[in-house]
Amino acid sequence: MFFQLLDSKLDCAGTYIDGQFIWDRIPDGVSKTWAYSDHLYGRDIDYAQLLVGGKKISEVCPEHLIERWEKAEGLMKSHFKGARTAAVNLQDVCFYDIVPKKHLQHYFDTKNEITQWIFENHEKPAHYNLLKNAQSAIKELRKHPINLNSFALYCISAEDQKAKHLYDQFGETTPYIDYDLFGTVTGRLTTKKGSFPILNLKKELKVHVRPNNDAFLELDFNAAEIRTMLALQGHEQPEEDIHEWNIKNVFDKEIDRDTAKTKIFAWLYNQESTSIQSDYYDREILLEKFYKEGHIQTPFGRSIAAPVRKALNYLLQSTSSDNTLERFAKISNFLKATRSHVAAVVHDSVVIDLHRDDRRLIPQLQEMFSETRLGKFKTNVSIGKNLGNMKRFEW
Repeated sequence: MFFQLLDSKLDCAGTYIDGQFIWDRIPDGVSKTWAYSDHLYGRDIDYAQLLVGGKKISEVCPEHLIERWEKAEGLMKSHFKGARTAAVNLQDVCFYDIVPKKHLQHYFDTKNEITQWIFENHEKPAHYNLLKNAQSAIKELRKHPINLNSFALYCISAEDQKAKHLYDQFGETTPYIDYDLFGTVTGRLTTKKGSFPILNLKKELKVHVRPNNDAFLELDFNAAEIRTMLALQGHEQPEEDIHEWNIKNVFDKEIDRDTAKTKIFAWLYNQESTSIQSDYYDREILLEKFYKEGHIQTPFGRSIAAPVRKALNYLLQSTSSDNTLERFAKISNFLKATRSHVAAVVHDSVVIDLHRDDRRLIPQLQEMFSETRLGKFKTNVSIGKNLGNMKRFEW
């Protein structure tokens, strides 16, 4: 049954279904809507927006409904603009109470029709459940503000342009991390405009990001993309550090870890390189298995158009990213029953804002992160009082 939520804020929420507004509850039996809302957490609902790659409704509206949608959306914008002009405080007044009922019905009827059309004309992607779970986890993470030491940033901003830029953006606001689930072709997370720039924050500025609870706990896959390549070739995961393992099993000579790390990555993403000859790492076998008719088909169900020169890169990056994304969603759901929460996802790691009462859960969280559908990945655990000073930790 198709429905839409009216949820401009927590105390201004309702459900529109079959031409009726229900304000006191979300009725049973609803199953399909346009997009996720926190009010829907824990319900078995399907979302049209996930079927169209996170696009806006105006971008995917069928031609026969465009005129109706533009009119309906225009009316809603006019009412919102009118409320602002009249200095109506929408924090004190429910927006839907000041819009004529017939305009609300027109808007939500049209939105329901567009939603239904999308479900009838778009198949669920094979990685739909991953997207659905990750979407919920991203929305949960968005609830928790970044504890930024604005005063420290201000003190150094006169001499540090990067600190000044960060302070100018977030020093006098409440910063949040807001991820875009559809920001890259491979599925790797990006941050939306206005989000705290956690993915490209310089190390020297990370010291100014502090936990809201007692400490940050970081779970980080050891050499995630290398381990992903081993997994895709059917090899068991080494229990030790992957670069130390490569020294013994691939290079078969005495080189230091940094050199081994440099050599494996230089070979991996340079299609012309033949510097490594090993049954453990075979690019051609992977491409033969996962690259068909110009598309990478990942184990997580993604189909990604890619030229040959980028095919391996896309395969490993996407698979590795989805492996982390799946762990992130699982951990986020687990932590809902605790005083801790996920603070950030940074490439192949998940950072948890850990409350002291939950420190007994560290081994369980490490195990939960390590046990992936690609096998058990070695996980490095770090802990610290800020993001810039994280120290390796073993339970």
